[in-house]
Amino acid sequence: MVSSSRTAEVIERDFRIFFADRYMLVIMFVNFMIDLGVSGLSLGAMIRNLGFSYFLYIAPGANLITATVAAFQSGRDVWRERVIQDTQQYLLTLPIRKNVFAVSRLFSGMLRTMVTVLPGTIVIGFLYGLNFQFFLVGLMIMFVYSGAVAGLSVAAASLANSLELFATVRSTAQVYLSFFSTQFYPSSILPPAVAAVSAFNPMTWAVQSFRALQAGSVDLALFVPLTALSAALMAAGFLLYRRTMNY
Repeated sequence: MVSSSRTAEVIERDFRIFFADRYMLVIMFVNFMIDLGVSGLSLGAMIRNLGFSYFLYIAPGANLITATVAAFQSGRDVWRERVIQDTQQYLLTLPIRKNVFAVSRLFSGMLRTMVTVLPGTIVIGFLYGLNFQFFLVGLMIMFVYSGAVAGLSVAAASLANSLELFATVRSTAQVYLSFFSTQFYPSSILPPAVAAVSAFNPMTWAVQSFRALQAGSVDLALFVPLTALSAALMAAGFLLYRRTMNY
């Protein structure tokens, strides 16, 4: 009961930091709409005669990219506390166990990501014509994916000791998630080496899981690898973040 209370306090603090910039959510949604409109409509207009709408095919990826950006915003907060503000040592003197603190930061990153991508998820759900039950499944897919990118962002924040390195890791992760996945193209046309790499990319399984909803089905064969990758990346984020607390 005490741990739950402490976790709620950590999450509440993270959300106060998150909402300190009142325009952040608006900017994130505008970026999503620009990505969806410019990339989706332009690429959809160039690629025709596929037998399906390429715009709808790549639409979930715009929201998953927004989730990635949002998750790295929470990772940036962890990095700033550790490197710039030097407040992490103080935070760890508060009456909360270090393991609980680390888990709470990861979970708050997931929740912050979900708040950010909720408007985009509603837009994609409308485009896909999802009923309420399938929309809830879509939210679950986004939540599990947010765990993967939250873990990745906290791992980067725990390893980087300079802004340049953190920014480089963030950009590299975004390129990997976007272009070494099936966001823009099906796995059947990927070169064998890229296809093998994409199988270990949470974006691949998240975007394909969301696409399956349009056909009116929930494909557990896609959801299980997404969950496994998310759990692995969250564990990596937890272990690396916990390692920075050895004082």
